[in-house]
Amino acid sequence: MRRTLKNRTCAVILAGTLIAGCQAGTAWADMAEPFPMTGTERAAVVEPAPVMETDGTGETTKESGGETLENIALTRLENDGIAAVKTDGVEAGADQFSTKVTYQTYDPDENAAAHLPETVEVNGETYHVLEWKTPLVVSKEATRPRTMSYESEVFTGDEAEHMPEQEVTGEDGLNYVLQSKTLNMQTTKERSEYKETTVSYKGVEAGVQIQDKKEIEFQDTDTGQTVKAPLNLVSQTVKKEYWDDTFQFDITIHGYDADILVLNGKEIPKDSDLMDYKDDLLAILHLDPSAYRISSIDLQPVEGESDTSTATAYGSKLVRDIDAVYSGTVTLPSISGKTWSCLYEEKIPDEEQTIYTMSVTVSYEKGDGTAQSKSLFERVKDAVVGFITAAYQAAAAAFEEHPVITSIPVILAAAFIAFLITRKVRNRCIYNGEMKCLYKKHNKDICKSCPHYRQRNSV
Repeated sequence: MRRTLKNRTCAVILAGTLIAGCQAGTAWADMAEPFPMTGTERAAVVEPAPVMETDGTGETTKESGGETLENIALTRLENDGIAAVKTDGVEAGADQFSTKVTYQTYDPDENAAAHLPETVEVNGETYHVLEWKTPLVVSKEATRPRTMSYESEVFTGDEAEHMPEQEVTGEDGLNYVLQSKTLNMQTTKERSEYKETTVSYKGVEAGVQIQDKKEIEFQDTDTGQTVKAPLNLVSQTVKKEYWDDTFQFDITIHGYDADILVLNGKEIPKDSDLMDYKDDLLAILHLDPSAYRISSIDLQPVEGESDTSTATAYGSKLVRDIDAVYSGTVTLPSISGKTWSCLYEEKIPDEEQTIYTMSVTVSYEKGDGTAQSKSLFERVKDAVVGFITAAYQAAAAAFEEHPVITSIPVILAAAFIAFLITRKVRNRCIYNGEMKCLYKKHNKDICKSCPHYRQRNSV
């Protein structure tokens, strides 16, 4: 009977241990070092990093005329979603260290590896990621959209023809949707603005000067008005130089009935060929022979008794095509008109509607991360330890979420094991544990007739 009581006690203790183990196991797994270290190895545990917080906002603003100012933020995730590893408490020369870090993500199921620095520098030494536990959600918040303010240019006429667009793309590449608009009356002031334009001149003859000031007509981009203003010549460039065959001029000869004619102070015979005196003809016109050429002279016949004769000279001239640049500061007139003041809000993609702050315990090991081979025993041991730890963690998580429901199957399992053990003990002879009871019932009168009762003191 004493042995039966002892076995029943063991069964109860076993059942209680099973129930408590589901809770104690996960606590042990969290408290224990991820990797046992022996001998001269040293490990340092760093205090948890603070939870990162962000309001998830950023603004893009525009001033009158549509000039972009600044894009405050292109990402809402703190540190671009990469965890910041604090290493202040790591002991110099430690072979490994563990720390709890936080990071932000749009997907809580995303692999934590995407948010962990592969290597960190501690006291001049490099450590690489060795292992991390299952990330836990610390907090989550709805993504707050960025806003963009915009004021249109001053316009005149019907505002319906200048309505702002319902959806625009900002210079940050994001899509924005119009939330509100306000029509304002506005009078622009006189403004000073730098203007520059290029004027092309074709077929400019030698000695001809380009205008040093020219009145230019242009459109005021803010008001749409056409404005005229004088601009000064600042530079000119010869784009092309060539001979133009359209050069010609008329010649009039007086006293044609005389025997001697006077040309540019020279006396020439009446019947002389004028082509022999083409340079003198160019000199009378003050033209440079290097830029003008006479190829023929057509002498017209004298009509009636007139002593006057005419001729036409034909040839070519050297001309240039010139691009002239004019610039200067001009005053633009004021105008009374209207503007639209608009507020746009970012159109957030569905997959970025929520920002999750995650916490994870990560272990780093000294080295550059080069893979090291393990023995078969170490691989089997790691697999077994990992399986047991994962089982305990899963049971603890289930108990934390539904403690009553989770406890019922555990208690039933423990009771069933205790029943099997005690039943097996009841079927054993209390005087010879290696034999089954011949009568399947323990009773003082029955046991006295059992041969094992009489042999109970023989051992």
